[in-house]
Amino acid sequence: MIESLILILAAFLTSMLSAIIGMGGGVTLLGIMAVMIPEGYMVVALHGVIQLVSNVTRTVVYRTHLHGSIFKQFVTGVIPGLLLSALMIVGLMQWIGVESASEIKIDFLKPLIGVYILWFLFLRKKGKPVAENAFVWLGGLSGLVTVFIGAAGPLIAPFFINKDMTKENVIATKAACQSVGHLGKMPIFIFLFGVNYFSELSVLLPLVVAVYIGTTLGKRMLGKLPESTFRILFKVVLTLIAIRLIAIELFQLI
Repeated sequence: MIESLILILAAFLTSMLSAIIGMGGGVTLLGIMAVMIPEGYMVVALHGVIQLVSNVTRTVVYRTHLHGSIFKQFVTGVIPGLLLSALMIVGLMQWIGVESASEIKIDFLKPLIGVYILWFLFLRKKGKPVAENAFVWLGGLSGLVTVFIGAAGPLIAPFFINKDMTKENVIATKAACQSVGHLGKMPIFIFLFGVNYFSELSVLLPLVVAVYIGTTLGKRMLGKLPESTFRILFKVVLTLIAIRLIAIELFQLI
């Protein structure tokens, strides 16, 4: 009972955070769920449904600010990326000799994504704008990452903040892009990991309601946030997430 209440509160607060800053909520919720739920693959599977609702809600709430061209580019890449991830999982199952992908554990991507984020924000040569067709490749990479570690938001976020978009544009477009990834990985978890989402409805429904309410309240708060402050908060949260992703692996090695 206590664990359920903690997860509901976490879903509410993290969805509000994502609605205000555009990111941070998903990866934070993923970390909390990892503590509460022992099976790593189940954490990613359930987290995907919750984040699907969260991102779809943000997309609908900010729909008039959606950058259609970037979204189309991203979708063009994310679908092949998801298919490639499914093929990789099947290959790993055969190589390792397991009947279910739930027996496979892959964590090495997390610190690599953290290093990449820090490089993009602070070490990458500035002044060169992000090409719009870069979102095709970004979509493909996101399709891989969202299946293996659950939260592709930190990976794609730097590209959005480097585009000439308002805070509403960033939140709407990023949420729409992530929605496709979360929706597309559900069949992978059903068929390769043996996840039965219907049997998890008692866990998912309260979290979904909490996410919806948190997103709605978060939108009201975003309207009071200056554009310059939004960009600073976006980069600060992204940097903290990168450090956390790297630190997790380092602590495991110690």
